[in-house]
Amino acid sequence: MTNLIGAVAGTVAYKGQTSSAQAWFAGGERVGYDPQSRAIVAREDVPLRIFLRREGDPGHAVSFLPGFPDGSFGWAKVRPHLPNATEMPKLFLDYVGMGDSDKPKDYFYSTAERADLVEAIWQDLSIQSTTLVAFDFSSLVVLELLRRRLERSERGEPAGGPGIRGLFIFNGGLFTDGHSHPWYTTPMLHRLPSRARRRLGRPFALFKRMPGVRKMWSNGYHVTDAELRELYSALDRHDGLFYLAAGAGFVADHKAQGDRMDFSHLFKAYRDQFPFLVGGSDEDPFEHRQVDLAQERLGKLGLQIERLPGGHLTTNEQPGALAALIAKFERGLARKTASRKHGEQL
Repeated sequence: MTNLIGAVAGTVAYKGQTSSAQAWFAGGERVGYDPQSRAIVAREDVPLRIFLRREGDPGHAVSFLPGFPDGSFGWAKVRPHLPNATEMPKLFLDYVGMGDSDKPKDYFYSTAERADLVEAIWQDLSIQSTTLVAFDFSSLVVLELLRRRLERSERGEPAGGPGIRGLFIFNGGLFTDGHSHPWYTTPMLHRLPSRARRRLGRPFALFKRMPGVRKMWSNGYHVTDAELRELYSALDRHDGLFYLAAGAGFVADHKAQGDRMDFSHLFKAYRDQFPFLVGGSDEDPFEHRQVDLAQERLGKLGLQIERLPGGHLTTNEQPGALAALIAKFERGLARKTASRKHGEQL
């Protein structure tokens, strides 16, 4: 087992500025990953390398899981608004195919393999407890992780992984009947043949005219060419624009696993163990029905629901407001933990 604990250098742009993809990735590291053994490895002939960025003590870090398609870079504008690494240790990562991780063309991209990677990182870093903060399609990774724990318990096996302090999901898929992706976005990308995927989004002038790109922001947000170029830079790293299509099958994944990854069932199974918060943006065209369904189906059972203005990329449009929600949620968990320990001592 490798030892990945160490100081992480590098910063990202200050509040109010366009975040730099180069600066974001300079603040992390690329570590070895073997998808066959589902383990982080430290050898020269490692099959893949994935991007990892850590701040503070990893043992109790908040796990920030990325959205599609911007990956960990999506958190770059949120991070400066969050508490420092002492108060809130942080773990950011890119799945295989995203950001600064390797992007193999012949890889089977799926929700399950993303969950495999998260579990491998947690094990390698010896993470003891974590709060899961999931954006966009990482909600499905979280549902897979929770379901695996239930299945292991049913088989009489250890649940595996760190203790979960709380679960925070924003603009993510929760219910199979709640996805509302416009046909010309992920549904169309998912159907592209392999030969077309390799030319996808090139050059930049073509990328910024793709129908689904500007759909990620609200109508009132005037995305600049500088922002689009940094997003393009993050996506195109390691010849990775093909992932726009290769990774676009997550809705189909969810529907195929509908019974296993039913959010209502998982919420009811875990709500007495840790708190949940589900949030959504007012103008999110991709998952705007999910929060309404969550309110309708689980609101009376105590599910905390929050809404913010703007489009799908809340991480880009409302980074301060999103960071404030995350910080408030994590501080509430810390108070509950302290109160419980105090009661046990009495």
